[in-house]
Amino acid sequence: MFRCRLHSPDGDDLGEATYAMMIHLGDEIHFGAGERFRVVDVVPFDEEDESPFVGLLESRSRWGSP
Repeated sequence: MFRCRLHSPDGDDLGEATYAMMIHLGDEIHFGAGERFRVVDVVPFDEEDESPFVGLLESRSRWGSP
């Protein structure tokens, strides 16, 4: 399982999500109450970072607003 933090392009924290596979730039993800987002940047974390997350996803609402 891959646990990620999600942020909007404006820097707003959108929360965290866990996915069965690694998320990549351009992927569409489903989050929250059926909201769909497009991943616009991925910042992977190194294993040495001691973070419970594998990375940070910057995502934009599929419907245009961050």
